[in-house]
Amino acid sequence: MRKKLLSILAVLAFFIVIFGCSKKNNTVVTATNHTWYLYQDQGENDVVSVKFSDKRAIVNDMSAIGDKVGIQRLNIHNKRPTFTLDNNGKTITINSSNKLSFTLGKAYKENVYGRHMKGYYVNYKGDTYKFAYITKTDKKSKAVQENKSRAQKISYKQMKNHIVDIEYGAENLKNTNFVGTYDFKTIIDYRRTDGNLTINNNGTYQMTLTEHAAQSLSDTTDNPTVMTTLVLSGQVKSLYGKYYLVPKNLLTIEYYFHGQNQDHLLPKSVNLKVNSKSTGNQINLARTRIEQDSDQLYLFSSDYTVRQQEGQSNSKGNLLTKSNSNQTKLKDAITQTNNYYLSYLADPVQSNADFMQLVAAISDNNDKKIGSVEVDFGGKYSTNQDVNDYKGVDVDGNSQPDMQYVFLVTAAQNGDNSPTVTTSKGKFLVYGMLNNKLYLLRQPDKDSTTITWTLVKNISLKVPALKFTVN
Repeated sequence: MRKKLLSILAVLAFFIVIFGCSKKNNTVVTATNHTWYLYQDQGENDVVSVKFSDKRAIVNDMSAIGDKVGIQRLNIHNKRPTFTLDNNGKTITINSSNKLSFTLGKAYKENVYGRHMKGYYVNYKGDTYKFAYITKTDKKSKAVQENKSRAQKISYKQMKNHIVDIEYGAENLKNTNFVGTYDFKTIIDYRRTDGNLTINNNGTYQMTLTEHAAQSLSDTTDNPTVMTTLVLSGQVKSLYGKYYLVPKNLLTIEYYFHGQNQDHLLPKSVNLKVNSKSTGNQINLARTRIEQDSDQLYLFSSDYTVRQQEGQSNSKGNLLTKSNSNQTKLKDAITQTNNYYLSYLADPVQSNADFMQLVAAISDNNDKKIGSVEVDFGGKYSTNQDVNDYKGVDVDGNSQPDMQYVFLVTAAQNGDNSPTVTTSKGKFLVYGMLNNKLYLLRQPDKDSTTITWTLVKNISLKVPALKFTVN
């Protein structure tokens, strides 16, 4: 009987040793050298990174998983905070000035945009979060890398189906002082840009940017050529006591810019990029935030070069000024661009400027050539011509019909074989349009004022197709 009792006690002692010596979850977590991330959803906003080292924690607030830059949380003595572990084996409390305390729950594993995350579901601030570290990051295959920049062509009607709903997951703004519509001026890659920003009570925003052709920062006047219209929509997120604009959709409308007629723009392409769980993050823009300073509102982004405005007190931000302008919603911008293009197709040429813009667009899609002649729309050109000043004669000496539209442009090569003609403005290629056909003015004898219109063969004055793409 005594032996039986001793054997039972031995078994109990064995289990006591086993369970007593097994490490608790919070102990296991804090003993690792991983960088842990505390986040919700896909870790795109309001992320906290934690690394445990020497009985202290390195804690940073950041905007997304994997960010290299964040704002460090310290204790009241401006030192790295200590941490404590509850006896329940589940709760970790980090003693920073802004205390961080959460309780570990069930095991968690997920692939987040190519990052393999492993850790726990946790209870934090009464809500469910994820607390995990990166075990590995997927390497994109060579084929994927090569195709990364290739946009997928879709129809105009399909594009709207790819727009991310910015109201889903948005939160009403606690600070409504920023709500409203604002104008601003900035510079993006040497392109002077006019911006309009609308911030809504429900935590959403839309920004429309019109970029002009690149020019020197010292230029006193803006280049009139319009390159691109950008329409961004997304959510306003509070982080670090500031408000950040987190994009979900980016619509880019590009225009033909060589020989451009600013009064009758010709759209070239419409592209939509989105940030979503299903597609990943396609929008590659710097973090953008809004701050108030001296009763003025400013927009900050490393993508934008500041254009100092009159009365601006902060030279590092882009001054936002109240506006009564109403933006076209991103979805409607797609429709309007398509409808505008269809109307353009119906009557593309109404002036010399329209004629030049169309021919320039055709040359852009033909290695800067019109037929076999290389042109230079980056050089000099002119549309202030009177068709009556360019009356041609045929080989029999008969007068040719007057052209409907005429323009001049610099030739890419001005050698002896160049079909330029001498004008009061210098040597130029002179193109004319008659009955939707393209003609080039030639000078049979360089020492004679005789000129003749010759048909440019194998060239159709057809408006290039407007391309709709995603990604």
